[in-house]
Amino acid sequence: VHGGPQNSPHTRANSPPQPSVTAISCLEAERRRLAEDKLSARVISTIQAARRPSTRRIYEATWRAFSRWGTKKGINPLTASLSQLLEFLQDGLNRGLSPNTLRRQVAALASVIHWKGFKSISHHPSVKDFLKGATNLSPPVIHRYPTWDLNKVLVALSKEPFEPIQTVSLRLLSYKVAFLIAITSARRISELAALSVQKDLCIFHPDRVVLRTDPSFIPKINTTFHRAQELILPSFCPRPSHPREHHVINWMLGGR
Repeated sequence: VHGGPQNSPHTRANSPPQPSVTAISCLEAERRRLAEDKLSARVISTIQAARRPSTRRIYEATWRAFSRWGTKKGINPLTASLSQLLEFLQDGLNRGLSPNTLRRQVAALASVIHWKGFKSISHHPSVKDFLKGATNLSPPVIHRYPTWDLNKVLVALSKEPFEPIQTVSLRLLSYKVAFLIAITSARRISELAALSVQKDLCIFHPDRVVLRTDPSFIPKINTTFHRAQELILPSFCPRPSHPREHHVINWMLGGR
């Protein structure tokens, strides 16, 4: 849907009647805009597959919020002008939305709204200045989290209620294994969530465990290298010979 950055957005002549904007999803609105550029349905589907599911959910939530706002203001969100978009962003800023959230909203709306003369509405000088001003007015909060002692946590994991592993509950054992994998691998949450206990994805060797992400998982950086990366967890004490060694955190025993 193409509009103009002025207060009277340009609309195409002889356009067919449109249903209620609030009933149109972000994907459908974008699909119609791309169709106006004479792109085929299969090309449009490929273009829309560029975004991750999490990004599509964010875009959809933003579009619905903007559509509701436009309905209340008597504005057609599909052809919103520069001033109307900035008013929407200003309302969000006044409600306490962070500058980063406003940037995500602009990115989401840019998938639907296009202005003549601009590759993206985010490139308009006034939009860029607004976002810069929002950052200056509401600088990011610096979170200072309390420090913690990793050694103390590891020692606690080698004692009750996390030991002995043979009798510990599955819930506590799951907490223990999840924490140890997270702290040693430094992987993203999405990557950790994509790990699986399926035989071909969780492989036990005498001295290590090899974990692989689900083949259907799409990492943030979607390359062959990142998709094929394995998580290798060595056994810290494969052949314990002393009673104290039995309490050393052992990936093999915890994983099994």
